[in-house]
Amino acid sequence: MSVIEGIYHNPDTGTDERRSLACDANGRLLIAPAQAATWSAGAMIPRATFTTPTVDLGESQAYTLLIARKSGVASRLEAMEIQTSVDGTRWLPAAGIFRNQNVAWYRPPQGSDYFTVQGRPIGRFARIVYRNGQTDQTDLVLELAVLAGA
Repeated sequence: MSVIEGIYHNPDTGTDERRSLACDANGRLLIAPAQAATWSAGAMIPRATFTTPTVDLGESQAYTLLIARKSGVASRLEAMEIQTSVDGTRWLPAAGIFRNQNVAWYRPPQGSDYFTVQGRPIGRFARIVYRNGQTDQTDLVLELAVLAGA
């Protein structure tokens, strides 16, 4: 598989956009270069957990980066993890992308209104698991972006 990056002029917006394309060994385009999903969890009590619905990356997925983003109330001891699965049944943490972090998991020291977690997909399926800390969430929103070539 090869991943190439180029500039695409979007006729709908009139702007130039950086795009990644994944091709097989014969040069055939494998998949769309990105997908994104958003979930509104709404209000959450302290120490509650919210797991997003499963995102199917596709059988021959060529995605190389998962980015999860949290928007809500800063809550001490909150944590977020990107999980992936080869079969949609058994879930494990996605691989981390930083040398000192081998899984896609993060807990901000004092909580944060906004933070992200990045990881590498292992398998066909992905989801986010968010564990609230010690503060009520009033309007929690989670987003997952799936990219190729990053």
